[in-house]
Amino acid sequence: MGTIKTLKNGKFLITVYDLYGKRHRIRFDKHRDANAYINRIEKEKSENKLMALGLYKKIVTIEESINDFMKTKISIRERTTKTYERFYNQFYSFCKSEKVTTINEFRREHADSFYQKLISFNSAPKTINSYLLAVKSLFEYCLNKDIIVINPFSHISLVRNKIKTLIEREEEYYDKNEIKNFFSQNMDSELANVFKILLLTGMRISELENLEWEQGIDLTGKIIKIRSNEKYKTKTATSERDIPMTESAYEIISKLSNKGTTGPVFKIKGRKVKERTLLSKCKSIAEKAMITKNATLHKWRHSFASHLVNAGLNYEERQYLMGHKGETMTDRYTKIDPKNLRERMNELDKLLE
Repeated sequence: MGTIKTLKNGKFLITVYDLYGKRHRIRFDKHRDANAYINRIEKEKSENKLMALGLYKKIVTIEESINDFMKTKISIRERTTKTYERFYNQFYSFCKSEKVTTINEFRREHADSFYQKLISFNSAPKTINSYLLAVKSLFEYCLNKDIIVINPFSHISLVRNKIKTLIEREEEYYDKNEIKNFFSQNMDSELANVFKILLLTGMRISELENLEWEQGIDLTGKIIKIRSNEKYKTKTATSERDIPMTESAYEIISKLSNKGTTGPVFKIKGRKVKERTLLSKCKSIAEKAMITKNATLHKWRHSFASHLVNAGLNYEERQYLMGHKGETMTDRYTKIDPKNLRERMNELDKLLE
């Protein structure tokens, strides 16, 4: 136990040893402050002993828990990190509104309230589930660290996706006439090539932005290689894949190779393509083409997947080309040879005729 000594000048000198055995000798003006400091040190020592015996769970604030959990995510992409931060900022604001300051105080009723709040926003099931999965992961982390004894979200299931109508499904991709109208508009050839490649390969915009000649293009094998490197990290491990070039895609990339085969494959006016610029151009061209659907860059990826069905590719083949994670153990052992897909993928070229 620490001691308090009254000095001649009226101040109070405390002597106390912390849980690491380090001695603290500090002067205080008021006796109550000196006593409070000693009590805090002694409480930490007592809690540490109880935790060592498994009789006590460490009290950790919501903010500390989030910060500790985010330290385990340092290897993920910057964009994904920002998404996590947005989720946890919302969750932290909710906890403050409920006057919950520590992770140990969070109960099932708080989880139910948070779930209802998410539902009240009328967001898409995918968005709600992203929030739920992020928060569930946080509490699972705390559970594994022995900070809490139960995950308060364990009883809450993910929201089921609504079965979309035919009209709603058609809104997600461009049909053949819309594609024809889009490319019939007057646009720079470099810009047209980017949109055509998005359609013919199904690449994510981040993959196209960061595709470089040295590692990403095999003209001899007519393959586009999506790989992580020092500059770019793919969305998931299964995002790494080999995409066969259709004849049209090969023709576009072959012509680009005449301008040089170092650095980014796709440039507009000598500069690396940027998502914001492409999106603005996409919406402008779609408007001129009288396309009433919401024009997005991701819709080219949806179009690729949808038209692959018409080209005769099965689910596993489409899943591979999209770089999607397998859902079953069978998926993990399913091997796809991309070269065997090229002939059927050439059907996509007809969309540009």
